[in-house]
Amino acid sequence: MKLMREQMVESMAMNRSLSDLVKILQDEVAGLRASNQRLLYTNSASSSQERTSRVDVQRPVKYSGSRDVRAIDNFLFQVDYYLDLQNVIEEDLKIKTTAMLLEGDAVAWWMRKMLDIENGDCTITTFDDFHKQLKGYFMSVDAERHAYRLVANLKQTDALRDYIQAYQMVMLDVPMMPEKDKLHWFIIGLQSWAQTDVERSNPETLEQAYVTAERLADTQHKSYIDTFKAMKKSDHGGKRDDQRDHNKNEPVF
Repeated sequence: MKLMREQMVESMAMNRSLSDLVKILQDEVAGLRASNQRLLYTNSASSSQERTSRVDVQRPVKYSGSRDVRAIDNFLFQVDYYLDLQNVIEEDLKIKTTAMLLEGDAVAWWMRKMLDIENGDCTITTFDDFHKQLKGYFMSVDAERHAYRLVANLKQTDALRDYIQAYQMVMLDVPMMPEKDKLHWFIIGLQSWAQTDVERSNPETLEQAYVTAERLADTQHKSYIDTFKAMKKSDHGGKRDDQRDHNKNEPVF
């Protein structure tokens, strides 16, 4: 019972701490928004094209600390768009607005990070710093290595278009992979006939390799259709010949 009471006390203290943090962040965001609006007004006044309207957009779904690579990238991608559409330009306001979209393990991580900043053990002054710190903590090295292994092991075993689609999906999990590596592994995974044609086009980017491969896939599909039609036509012709031979052999009454 004593242990349960102690755990309840600790839980209540943690909840109060989280509530206090949320209140502090809300107050700071409100103040920074006002400062941000003043800065926007100053900038727009000196510009020949003033932005007079503000897009009403829904807030991104909160991030709770998932270690899934795609979940992290999707969250940060949506936050980038949200901040841009809300005309948030101050780095500090970007960070605090994003912090308001954290929950669970993610907000607990940010609380610890704020203490590190106060103690001088960590520096986060730009939104890019925040990006790197968040991904560095929640995106494990093992997850990135696993994604790289998937890329290296992905091979074309069936239709070319299926391979292209599978490769495009895997690329979402390795956004930081250098372009030359993306191109290299895509070509390596192709079957020899497709690999030769793609290399002959001398692509410099992965997108260029996709275009060449898509054309090959279209040619492959058309060839399959033409072959199928020819076989079907030949089959019907053979049946007609068999029918004529059969009629010739029938007795005449």
